[in-house]
Amino acid sequence: MNGSSIYDMTQRHDDAIEIDSAPVRGPLPQLKQQRSLYILCIDDDAGVREFLNDCFTQFNHRVVVASGGKHGLELFRTAALKHQPYEVVITDLGMPDIDGQCVARTIKAESPNTPVIMMTGWGTIMSNEGGITPDVDAVVGKPPRMQELNDLILRMATPAAPCL
Repeated sequence: MNGSSIYDMTQRHDDAIEIDSAPVRGPLPQLKQQRSLYILCIDDDAGVREFLNDCFTQFNHRVVVASGGKHGLELFRTAALKHQPYEVVITDLGMPDIDGQCVARTIKAESPNTPVIMMTGWGTIMSNEGGITPDVDAVVGKPPRMQELNDLILRMATPAAPCL
């Protein structure tokens, strides 16, 4: 994603981007944990899909992007049928075909343990006002802070320790 696309995205969402950089080091810090996850990212904005794909790939995750809720659910079901389920799903809220709340309800009905993250420009407002379905495990604002989002998905996808 080029600089002007990132600028346009932040302007549309009335936000800013923070970049942590230093000589000989890019904006994505080296991970202490090198776990690779299989992630489904659903968003109707091509620029957001490209941004998420590029960033998560830098974190060594396997990423599949979907252009909307219907496409995302098709990919989710196909992966489950192939016994290669996604470990985390990140979905936009407002999409023209099937919205993110419906996506989250459907995924939780079919795979209750799959973490679902809602990513929206209305994230803070919706979290504070309780406007997100209980099927959503976390809400992240747009544009996301990728290091924080990566840390979140790693925590959410970590299997619970067995009870002794």
